[in-house]
Amino acid sequence: MTTSATANDARPPSSQKKQRRASVSQVAAHSPEALITYRVSVLAQALSRLVDASVQSSIGLTSRQWRCLVILNRLGTSPSGTVARMASFDHSQVSRVALELTEKGLITQVSDAGDRRKQILSLTPAGIECLRSGIPHSLQRQARLQARLEPAEYEVFCRVLNVLQDEAQKMLEEVREGE
Repeated sequence: MTTSATANDARPPSSQKKQRRASVSQVAAHSPEALITYRVSVLAQALSRLVDASVQSSIGLTSRQWRCLVILNRLGTSPSGTVARMASFDHSQVSRVALELTEKGLITQVSDAGDRRKQILSLTPAGIECLRSGIPHSLQRQARLQARLEPAEYEVFCRVLNVLQDEAQKMLEEVREGE
């Protein structure tokens, strides 16, 4: 039985992958600004700098601290590992940020009774007040960026981001399996 291949099915099986080198002409013609990975990375860096500057000036936090707070608000009291997964941080980043937020009085962290290595994170009343101060700035950034797109464009943009994020995760798993 044969099936028609689509662009989504164009990946070669792992056994057929070859390590190739680019030709001299491919190197000369290479245009990183045409690559999805390059464009998304540049956009992500610009947005990260924007969030850093905005949350620093408005509430005195870094973007990582802010992300940890908003994720913890969304999840409620949670193990640090869950916060790490949801925020796309590694454990060491969450540990460092959790310590900083604890020192600022914005969260508490206690050892899990069942596994003393695990830390359970919770927002404090001061953390909730910080969110109340920061969320309007976040919503303003979102509104301004979203206003640059028509509603249909924004809907397509969100779908495309989901598709690319899923594919990037699959590709990362393939790379890790090959190690």
